[in-house]
Amino acid sequence: MSIYKNPRSPFWQYDFEIEHYRFYGSTKLRDEHQAQTFEDARRVEARALVDRLKAEGAAPLTLKAACDRWWSEHGATLSDGSIKVVLDRLVEIMGAKTYLHAINDDAVSRMVIERRKDTRRDCTVIEKDGRRTVLFRPIAPRTVNRTIDLLRQVMNRAVDNWSAAVVKMPKWSKHRLKQPKRHVREISAAEEATLDAAETADYAELRRFAIITGLRKRNLFLTWSQVDFELAVIRVMTKGGLPRVIPLTREAYQILWRRKGHHPQFVFTYVADKTWKKMPRTGAARVKGKRYPITYAGFTSYCRKWKAHGVTARIHDLRHTTGMRTLRKTRNLKVVQELLGHTDIKTTAEFYTAALVEDLRAAMEETHARPAQTGPAKRRASKKGDDDL
Repeated sequence: MSIYKNPRSPFWQYDFEIEHYRFYGSTKLRDEHQAQTFEDARRVEARALVDRLKAEGAAPLTLKAACDRWWSEHGATLSDGSIKVVLDRLVEIMGAKTYLHAINDDAVSRMVIERRKDTRRDCTVIEKDGRRTVLFRPIAPRTVNRTIDLLRQVMNRAVDNWSAAVVKMPKWSKHRLKQPKRHVREISAAEEATLDAAETADYAELRRFAIITGLRKRNLFLTWSQVDFELAVIRVMTKGGLPRVIPLTREAYQILWRRKGHHPQFVFTYVADKTWKKMPRTGAARVKGKRYPITYAGFTSYCRKWKAHGVTARIHDLRHTTGMRTLRKTRNLKVVQELLGHTDIKTTAEFYTAALVEDLRAAMEETHARPAQTGPAKRRASKKGDDDL
């Protein structure tokens, strides 16, 4: 007998395998005899399904093989290199030899539990004796949900494109974690002025360029082949593998123009302030006074110094600043969506509608304003303490 009672449900459950294909679920029945009859009928249906899958050539596929194929066919074409790291972690948690048709809701739940234990690098603390201590923090619910979505994409592609045998898909929505809405951090004009006074011109111009264009951090490190001075645009490959053409403002154009001749390939560079025979992290050599490209890791490390100047912001907050300022100036959410490259305007609305708070305040003041009182009426109101504050 393969039916059993789950303490969390009043109904009998069934769970059995036919040629390594697993079938499971609730009978929706409380009577054991009726549940057994239901399970017998389900076995007959399952046998027919397995025979049909074999006749159609739908073959069992392991998770490792599916992830590798998904990456080679689709994932590698995207601009987000962290996807491969997530795929590898997914295979590590669930098992390389796990068949896709064996991935059920229980397997996904266990994967989520393990994924929530993962941590990510937060910052590096330099002790008084010069030692470096790396601090870590738990990954965010958004990262866990991204892992679930990635598994769903792999399994859907396996079924739709590769004729893989998956009898029943997990109910993805019930495994997603609640994502707390994050406060959108906007960098103020005063904070910009503080950073301008503290930073070198090279890093200050990169920061300013980021605020003007709203580019994600990984898209900021341009090569000259991406810059078109004649049309006053830059071309980038954004999140999701989508090409975008972004116009340059006069200030952004001037920032790029001033950097011509600094480096044959990369746009944003910096002047080394001292000579390194071997850099601590990369092992590369540096000569004082010479120019080198600003890298992703280098910009991240440099911007950690903001906190020392009283600016507690992240690099991604430069992009938030772009969105908030643009929406406040234009009152047009669609323009903000296009500028930031969001594929869905719901994403834009979720994060940037707070920029309209001042507009809302002005509208409320205009709607509920009372005419100013003069003469005796004003004196009577004053005596009664009925001041319209």
